[in-house]
Amino acid sequence: MAAGSEARDDPYAGLRQRAYLFLRERDGAVPEEELIEHVFGSSGNPALWRPLLRQVLGADDRLDLRADGYWALRGTAPVSNGLLPTDFVVIDIETTGLRPLRQRIIEVAAIRYRGGRRQGVFSTLVNPERPVPAYIRKLTGIDETALAGAPVFRRVADELTAFLGDDLLIGYNVEFDIAFLNAELKRLGRPPLINPRLDLLPLSTQLIPGMRRSGLDAACLALGLEFRERHRAEADAALTALLLARLGELARERGLTTFDGLQRAAATRVPVPKRRGPVGRGRAVLDRSHLEGIPHAPGVYLMYGARERVIYVGKAKDLRNRVSSYYSQPLGYTRKMDGLLESIERIEVVETGSELEALLLEAQFIRRYRPQYNTQMRNNEAYPYIKIDIGNPWPRVTLTRQRADDGAVYFGPFRVARSARETVDLINEVFPLRTCARSFRTARSYGSPCLRLSLGQCLGPCTGMVDRDAYRQAVQDVIGFLRGGRDEVMARLHQELVACAERLDFERASRLRDRIRRVQQLVLSQQLLAETEQRGTVLIVTPSPESGAREFLLVVRGRLWAQIRAAAGATDDDVAARLARSWERAQQTTMPAVDQDSLDQVHLLGRWLRKYAGHRAIIPLDAVPNWVALVAQGRALTDDELSFDSRPAPVSEEPLPA
Repeated sequence: MAAGSEARDDPYAGLRQRAYLFLRERDGAVPEEELIEHVFGSSGNPALWRPLLRQVLGADDRLDLRADGYWALRGTAPVSNGLLPTDFVVIDIETTGLRPLRQRIIEVAAIRYRGGRRQGVFSTLVNPERPVPAYIRKLTGIDETALAGAPVFRRVADELTAFLGDDLLIGYNVEFDIAFLNAELKRLGRPPLINPRLDLLPLSTQLIPGMRRSGLDAACLALGLEFRERHRAEADAALTALLLARLGELARERGLTTFDGLQRAAATRVPVPKRRGPVGRGRAVLDRSHLEGIPHAPGVYLMYGARERVIYVGKAKDLRNRVSSYYSQPLGYTRKMDGLLESIERIEVVETGSELEALLLEAQFIRRYRPQYNTQMRNNEAYPYIKIDIGNPWPRVTLTRQRADDGAVYFGPFRVARSARETVDLINEVFPLRTCARSFRTARSYGSPCLRLSLGQCLGPCTGMVDRDAYRQAVQDVIGFLRGGRDEVMARLHQELVACAERLDFERASRLRDRIRRVQQLVLSQQLLAETEQRGTVLIVTPSPESGAREFLLVVRGRLWAQIRAAAGATDDDVAARLARSWERAQQTTMPAVDQDSLDQVHLLGRWLRKYAGHRAIIPLDAVPNWVALVAQGRALTDDELSFDSRPAPVSEEPLPA
């Protein structure tokens, strides 16, 4: 009666006893497939019965599922075949991203095996002390609420490293896990983990036939290993241990007989075709509706965040392809990209006829909206000038944010402030000009000499004994250098670079190389600026977003002065008259010097005109243009002839500034 009552209370008791007796008959351990067939009487697909078997036997403290994939009587150690290890620790972690130096661990789990039996578990959430990205919350189910009471890594580091000891560490893409653990340990000033390790990712790609994806779930599904929970550290570690046993069986079938052979196989990576999953990419946080109505055409896209604020502006030759690329953008590499993708509420596009128009419109929108996630062209008012105050008896070279009508010589503005600063520093090292702010207007203002005089870095006008002509010549040398002359200055720097390399001072040589490169780029950008300003008026013909139309861009001294659309129904005379009126206004206007507001446009047009010099869609204008003939010439160009994808060799092959 008692036995019947027990069976009614536990309907699986009979199955457990059946399994227990079978294991006793089979010397204490059998493969899981054999146990499924015996317990359930099934010779079909074991994958269908495996979850039920584990549910039934998991509550029986007489039985264990070992890491080698065998069910065994508790306390029965596996007979080592020399292939799979019996003492090891399986590890897995969850993180806020993919870069150990930038992101943090949010969960870590380690399962220790001794004699092939599961002996102990270390598992804990870890407070990363930073927000968890939305796609990570979706992937793992771990959010800030769950982590609020979790310990920070420094609180668990001692216990974790003691648990790992010197054991063999096994994981799926285990180098990723160890890289994160070592990054956390380094922040605490602790030594890295140097344990031996076995990575099951390359081993899976070697041993599983036709494996087309490289994830843990793909490997387990290919081998019929069922799982209900993924992307939690302890569950993934347990799944990895089961995968190890299955891979051991495949390894034996391939003729591998030793653990060394297994490690060699794991060290050889087989390329796996990349398949993009639904999580870990931009599509995990972006709404597919953002793509609706976006054309395959050049133009500009504006990404809006909360409160209808523009947070990013970009341009594209093909708007749909470019915007679509954000859906496959990997998440977790940079907080900036993750933040952008998570903040997008809607996307608006403005179609243009050409990439050139898109470039110009992008710069205009960035200046107008100053989007949070754009870094270039956003703070144009901060572009610096290099100023040489030749109105002073003893000129000096400085940086300034403002250009004044004060008789000084100005170079710039420059889009890269660091290059401008380094150029001024270089000038003050190479040329013996003063750097002090003395006025030299009274005898008292001369003061006493500074250290630069004794170091030979300044002619020392403060001494009152300097040859004014010699000083002025040094100033002219600086002006020549900034205009692209004075090659001996760069030659001197290159000699110093060679000397550093010869005395094996590679750190200084590297810094000097980068400095030379930035200064060269600045000088080249100044040359491009001057060249563009001095260029005559040109007419650029481009396709139009309007069917059958053409766009005529009138460029005067590097600025887009006018853009006239020649609609399909407009006559050549009408279009010519509009162009003529715009040109006449330009002739009557004194064009101001390039300033911070106009620099980006001049820079873009200058690079474009230099890159595509000689293209038939770029038409230089005569002193008295024949506008009707020019319009007819432009409208006669085919779409292929208006394409800037293939271009003639540029007039100058000298490198362009970045």
